[in-house]
Amino acid sequence: MRIGEKIKIIREDRKMSQEDMAKSLHVSGQAVSNWERGKGYPDISNIIMISDLYEISLDELIREDKNYKDVLLEKKVSKIADLTINIILLIIATLAILYAYTTNKINENNHFVVIIGILIIIHTSIYLYKRLFKK
Repeated sequence: MRIGEKIKIIREDRKMSQEDMAKSLHVSGQAVSNWERGKGYPDISNIIMISDLYEISLDELIREDKNYKDVLLEKKVSKIADLTINIILLIIATLAILYAYTTNKINENNHFVVIIGILIIIHTSIYLYKRLFKK
């Protein structure tokens, strides 16, 4: 049985509406509907909250859904790829700016390129900080 089907059965047994469940989990009613219809999966933090809300074990909730493991792995790989690309972009932009300054290649004609490089460095640094050090 898939997680969504299990969530629906347990929610209905507890006589709880999708909206009530959504409010309890701080998600939209559409998200709950999508989970129950198999159009998406709750992330791991929502799975834990569902487990707590319905007082069932995580094992009972996810064990039978073999596809969920693949979904979690795919999300992790996607996050790693995203972080890797941003780190590479940060390194390239930083090295390009450093090279331009150390070789005196900066002149009136390419200030725009330098500004874009600095903006890329700032934006990527903020993005990486938020992704790596979020609570």
